[in-house]
Amino acid sequence: MTARKMALGLLIAVSVYTRLVTAQETFAPNVTATRNALRDGKIAQALAYHERKAREAEQAALTSASPASLWASATVHYREANRAARMSGQVQKMLIYGEKTLETARKTGKPGHEIFAVSELVDAYRYVRDFRKVGELIEQGMAILPKLPQNSRVEWESRFYDHLGTEHIRLRRYEAAIDAHTYAVNSQNRHLALFRRAPIGDPAKEAAQASLLLRVMNLGDAYRLANKLDEALAQYQRALSLVKVLRLKYFNEGEIHASLGAIYLRQKRYPDALERLNEALSFAESQGNPSNLITANNRIGDTLRQLGKPAEALPYYQRAIQQVESARSLLESQDYRQSFFAGGLKAYSSIIETSLAANRPEDAFNYSERARSRVFLDVLGTKVQLGRQAQGAGEENQLKARIEALRGRATDANTDEELENGENLITQAQRNKELAAAEKAYAEFLSKVRNENKEQASLMNVEPLTVKQVQDLLDPGVTMLQYFVTQDALLTWIVEKDKVDSVRTPLRRGQLQSKVTSFRESIQQFEDKEKLTQQFEELYKFLIHPALPHIKGKELLIIPHDVLHYVPFQALLSPSGKYLIEDYPINYLSSASLMQFTQEKRNARGELRKILADGGKVLTFGNPDLDDPAMALKFAGIEAKEIKNLYPQSAIYLEKEATEEKAKALVGNSDIIHFASHAELNEDDPLASAIRLAKSDKEDGRLEVREIFGMDLKASLVVLSACETGLGKLSSGDELVGLTRAFIYAGTPSVVASLWNVEDSSTAQLMASFYKNLKTMTKVEALRQAQLNLIRGNVNSDLLARRGIGGIGKLGEVPGPKAPSQDSVSISTSHPFFWAPFILVGEGK
Repeated sequence: MTARKMALGLLIAVSVYTRLVTAQETFAPNVTATRNALRDGKIAQALAYHERKAREAEQAALTSASPASLWASATVHYREANRAARMSGQVQKMLIYGEKTLETARKTGKPGHEIFAVSELVDAYRYVRDFRKVGELIEQGMAILPKLPQNSRVEWESRFYDHLGTEHIRLRRYEAAIDAHTYAVNSQNRHLALFRRAPIGDPAKEAAQASLLLRVMNLGDAYRLANKLDEALAQYQRALSLVKVLRLKYFNEGEIHASLGAIYLRQKRYPDALERLNEALSFAESQGNPSNLITANNRIGDTLRQLGKPAEALPYYQRAIQQVESARSLLESQDYRQSFFAGGLKAYSSIIETSLAANRPEDAFNYSERARSRVFLDVLGTKVQLGRQAQGAGEENQLKARIEALRGRATDANTDEELENGENLITQAQRNKELAAAEKAYAEFLSKVRNENKEQASLMNVEPLTVKQVQDLLDPGVTMLQYFVTQDALLTWIVEKDKVDSVRTPLRRGQLQSKVTSFRESIQQFEDKEKLTQQFEELYKFLIHPALPHIKGKELLIIPHDVLHYVPFQALLSPSGKYLIEDYPINYLSSASLMQFTQEKRNARGELRKILADGGKVLTFGNPDLDDPAMALKFAGIEAKEIKNLYPQSAIYLEKEATEEKAKALVGNSDIIHFASHAELNEDDPLASAIRLAKSDKEDGRLEVREIFGMDLKASLVVLSACETGLGKLSSGDELVGLTRAFIYAGTPSVVASLWNVEDSSTAQLMASFYKNLKTMTKVEALRQAQLNLIRGNVNSDLLARRGIGGIGKLGEVPGPKAPSQDSVSISTSHPFFWAPFILVGEGK
C-alpha cells in the first residue's frame, strides 16, 4: 500500500503544499512544474530541483530574522524530494529527506506542517519495514490531531486511521483493519463534502478526491485479505471509477489492475488475472516503479505457476528478484537493506519452489544459495574492518559511492526552465555514460580482489557457489542436507558427490517455528522425557525422514535455514529411539558457499590430530573477571587446567589475566583457541555480538564480531565454551550472522559453539573427552564421541565431583524450574540438555 501512496500522493501534495506555503515565501515551489515532471516520468529532474531548492531555503532560514516562512518552504521542498526519491526507488534518500522534512516542519511551529511530515515518514519507514518506527510515528501523529483546526482535523483523522488500518493488516487483524479503513473512507467523504461547490480542476478538490481513492483501495485490500472477495471487488471497481473520473490513469490505474488481478487469482479466474496483471506490469514499467514491478512480476509468476506452467513463470520471478536487488543496492544502511530484502524474499521463495516444480532442483539450490549470500552481504554492510584485506575498503567505498551518486542524482546543472520543458536529454545521456564507466571500474576492482583473495570478494559482492561446484568440494561419503523454509513448505536438498535430490514437505513456517520454540523451551526447562521424546521424534519426521531414502553418505553436513538454525539436529530421534548423532557424525555450515573457504583453510593447516601429535598448543581464556560476581564461572579454571594436562605446551589466562587485549595479541599463534567465557548476542546489531573478556586500559572487554573479522588466525579450531555462542541474528534471507562466521573469515576452518546456555559441569566432562579424542580422531568424530559418552553415562565422575554442577545444582541434580524451593530432581547427563547444545561449524576433518 505504500507504493500506491508514493504515486498517488504526488497529486495530493500539490494542493496541500500550495495551501501550506504562503504567497510571501521567498522560495515557494513551482508545484505545477513539479507535477508535470513527475507525470511525464522525469522524476530525476524533479528530485534535483527540490534538493537544490530545499538547501537554499534552509540556508536562508538560518540567517533570516524572520525564518518561519523559509522553514516552511524548506519543508515543502524536502517533502517533494522525499516523494521523488521514493518514486525513483532511491530509498536511502527517501529516508533522509523524510527526516529532514520533519526536522524543518517542527521549526515552523505549525502543527499542520508537522503532522504532514509525520505522515510521510510513516510511509517511508513502512516501505523499509521498520515497523517499530512506524508505530512510534503513528502515536506522534495521533497526539498532534487535537492541535489542528477543526476544518482540517477530519482530513488528518482519515489519514491516520488509514495508517492504523494498515498496521492492523500487517498484524493480520483483518476485521480491525476493515473497521479502521471504513472509518478512514467515511472521514474522507466528510472532508470531500467541503468541496461540493468547488469548480472542476480545483487543486484542493482533486487532492481530496485522490485521497478518497487511496482510502478506497486500502479498504479493498483489507476485505481481500479477510477473504471477503466480493466486498473487495466492489471497492476496487469503485476505485477504478474514481480513476476514470479524476484522470489519474498514469499514477493509479496500474495499481488497481494489480489488485483486481490478485482477486481473480484467488478466484482462479486465470485469464482475467493475467489480463489485469499484464496491465499492471505495463504501468509499472512505464513508471519505472520498483515496488509495483516486483508486485506485478510476482503475481504473474504466481498465476502461471497455478496454471501448471512453471517454466513460463520463472522469467517473471527472475525479473522480480532483479528489482528487489536493484532497489536494495541503493540503501546505504545495512539494517534497511536487510529489512527491505526480507520483504522481497517472496520472489526467492517462489522461484525456488517453481524451479523444483519445473524439475530443476539444481536451479532451486542455486537460488537458495544466492538468497543466503545476498542477506549476509547486506547485514555485513560497511561496518566491518576486514583485517589484512582492509586496504581495498577505501577504494571500494569510493567506487560504490560514485555509482550510487550517478544512479540516484541528476545533474545540478538543470535550470527551472529545463525542468518545466523537459530539456535534459544531453545531460541524461552523459550521466548514463558516466554510470556505465563507473560500473565497469567497480567490476574491474572486484575482479582484481577476486584474483587476490576470493573470500574477500565474497564479502563485497554476490559470490555463491552453484550446486555442481558444491559437489566438487564435497568429501566422499558426506551427504549435505540443505534446507529452505518458505511460508507453506520446508524444502530439502540432498546433495552428494554424484547426485542431487530434493523433497518438499508441506509445513507452514508458523507451525515449524512453534515446534522449534516449544522443544527449546522443553529442553531447557527439563520437561518430562516422554514429552521431549515426542518433540524430537516429530522434528525428525519433518526434517530427516523425508530425506532418508536419498542419504547414502556416512556423515552429514547440515545447512540450516531460518528457525532451523536453532535446532540441534544431533538430538533428533528416529522411530527406533536412536539419536541422529548415534548414526552419523554431524557438522554444520550456514551456507554451502562457505565450504570453499573452510576447505582452503583446512588444507593450509593440515589435519589437527597430526598437529596435536607433534605437540600442538591450545590458548585458553577462562572465567574472565567481568566486574560482576554473578557472572563468574567458578569452575572454568578447572576446565582450562584439564586442557593443560592434555596439552602441556598450552597457555592459560584466567580471571583478570583473561583480557581482550591479550586475546587480540596472542590468538594468531595457536593451534586451538578456547574461550570458557560468557557470550553476549546483540539481535539488533549482530556485528556488536561479543565474547566477554576482562577489561584493560586499552580494551573494553568486549571482543566483538566486527573486531573478529579483522583478526588473522592460524588456529585449526576455535572452541566457544560459552552461552549461546552459536546463535546470531537470523534474517529471513538467510545467513547466520554470529561469532562462528566471523572466526571462519578470520582464519579458522572450524568452530565449536553452543545453542543454549550450557551447564558448567557437563560441559567440563564433554570438553575433557573432546580434547582427548582430538589426538586420534577427526574434529567431527571427536565431538560425536564426547557427546555419546554423556548419552551412555560414560562420565568422569572424579572430574564432576571436583567441579560440582556449576550454576545448576549438585552432581547429577538440577532444581525444578517451576518449584525452585523444592528438593532437587535427579537428571542424568544423558538428557539432551547437557550434550546436545554443542555443534561443530565448518570443517569436520
